Amino acid sequence: MAMASFARARILLLGAAVLATGAGQEPQKPVLRSGVELLIVDAQVIDRDGQPIPTLRPEDFEVELGGKKRRVVSAELVRYGAAAAAASAATPVPAANVAPATPELKAPVGRRFILAVDEHSFRMASARAAMHAAARFVNRLEKTDLVGLYTYPTGTAHTDLTNDHAAVLKAIEKVTGLLDPPISQYKLSRSDITDISSGDTEVLNRIAIRECGPPGIQCRKPILMEATALAGFLEMQIAQSLNGLNNLIKGLEQVEGRKTLVLISGGLFASDRASGRVNTGSDIRAVGREAARANTTLYALHMDTNFIDSFTERGGPPSTLFRDTAALAAGLEQVAGAAGGAVIRVQGGTGDYAFDRVLRENSAYYLLGVELEPADRTGESQVIRVRVRQKGATIRSRSIVIVPRAAS
Repeated sequence: MAMASFARARILLLGAAVLATGAGQEPQKPVLRSGVELLIVDAQVIDRDGQPIPTLRPEDFEVELGGKKRRVVSAELVRYGAAAAAASAATPVPAANVAPATPELKAPVGRRFILAVDEHSFRMASARAAMHAAARFVNRLEKTDLVGLYTYPTGTAHTDLTNDHAAVLKAIEKVTGLLDPPISQYKLSRSDITDISSGDTEVLNRIAIRECGPPGIQCRKPILMEATALAGFLEMQIAQSLNGLNNLIKGLEQVEGRKTLVLISGGLFASDRASGRVNTGSDIRAVGREAARANTTLYALHMDTNFIDSFTERGGPPSTLFRDTAALAAGLEQVAGAAGGAVIRVQGGTGDYAFDRVLRENSAYYLLGVELEPADRTGESQVIRVRVRQKGATIRSRSIVIVPRAAS
């Protein structure tokens, strides 16, 4: 299954790599401008409402590469959609506010969005509601925008990155939810499973008394066995989701330029215990770091139906409902945090406002020309930090770059 998923991820991105080569500049590739070697870095700068801040100058940005400050010599604002139309009709921004465009900083013609759907996180009905919102999102894209669809871990519904939006809409209709929680004889919640399989005897004793009455001794062994088996099931399910997502992101590394990955999920469980079973936090964060290396802005849209779903379970909502809900959100927060992205939580309604936020934030971004030093040419991954001197601003930018070694 892993090999098949990887192959599908590479097929998804093959056409985009060809298109991207002619459309825009690879962000980590140094270019020459008036005798100065530059690293091209893209950065979204938004206000509290997700609106891009359009009037920043090069001196408003601070960049550190490998822990050392580097001078920002240019900052070109790139606009899309309604923002671009409004800007072209308005009076041009004075050169003092935004550095003039240069051939080296030419931006791609359209944006690149990848919709990634975690099938195992949704029940069938919840998946359909999420996909209807995703379809409305695709219908709002510009004709020049590329969009692709990737479902994981099965990969049964997917399209290449393409501006044939109608083909993507057809593929979206095929997406279904595969969430099928295992039946627990002892009504164990996700948090109960984590606690008991991690050796928490207090929780084990409490549930044994609840299920069999005091003193509950006859129930302890079968409850422990069930918790251990269900912990293995949860770990396998999480590993399958992470493997599918990681395969996609590794494929994205082959596509030049900035990409926006919209992860549509009903939640990704991350234990709140420091140790023990169902503790996959390090694996989740590793996927986020891969997204940063791929110059991919990651939005995790958490379609949170856990509260509603809990009422369909045998025995009604568990006592750990709010803890379970927080743990399902935590995994998405960890992967988005490691990627420098964001989680948008949808607890009711259609989810359109979450997709609206993604479009709004991606209506403009800056291309920064950062001056390089000879020592920066390591050919290895380096941490890059981009900050902005603007009160109330949020910046989204890649956190890892590779500057090639100098040609010998």
